[in-house]
Amino acid sequence: MAETAGETALAAEFDALMARAGLTIPADRRAAMLDGFADLKQQLALLHGRYAHTAEPANVFRLTPLEVR
Repeated sequence: MAETAGETALAAEFDALMARAGLTIPADRRAAMLDGFADLKQQLALLHGRYAHTAEPANVFRLTPLEVR
């Protein structure tokens, strides 16, 4: 099966990040690592696109330390 432009770009980004981190991915593990990388990118997009900064809670919790006995 031929790679799409998106898959090619994802693989290039993965390779660049691994090279930047100084990691060498064995050829027999590369496909699994690419799948995990694609899944991670989808999860990050979901987390970052779900709520605006205005949806953050305005609560600030303050814990009073226990007195030393």
